[in-house]
Amino acid sequence: MKLRSVLFLAVMLLFIAACSEAQPVPEALLTDYNYAAGELNFSVALSGVVIQVTDVEVYASDGNIASGYVYVVPTVNVTNQNETAVSNRDFSLVDEYLNEYESWQTNVAFGSALQTMPDSITQGNNASANHVFIVPAAALQANLKLRWDSPVTLSRIDISLGDLGSVEQ
Repeated sequence: MKLRSVLFLAVMLLFIAACSEAQPVPEALLTDYNYAAGELNFSVALSGVVIQVTDVEVYASDGNIASGYVYVVPTVNVTNQNETAVSNRDFSLVDEYLNEYESWQTNVAFGSALQTMPDSITQGNNASANHVFIVPAAALQANLKLRWDSPVTLSRIDISLGDLGSVEQ
């Protein structure tokens, strides 16, 4: 009887050990992020990074993008006091349905009036630049937010762009 108990205990311990190793460890849950939010013309600071959107322009299609799409061009000021550089690839537009739009530095008719953001903004530096987003015109009424999302520092800032109205196509 003792041998049976010892074997049962050994099998159970092996089973428990195997199960505990099989469970993947999640990298970073959304709840692990530091988060801050703000509005147009207000500075938002988080993890040593300060972001302010001072202006948003909406341009109709110039023939280089599909019908029904527009250009949304925010002017963004970034100040970085964090050791980790702020990448221009960390910016996107997000609507209330969680559709995400990447920034494109495209050859646009109004491009000469734009200032491009450097690839990265290192500690102690700042930049003021434009991002160009191509979004469906319907998204202008979907509470667009400029999002800076840094998986390295686990930080996210959302800045509401307000009512962007509509654009004649």
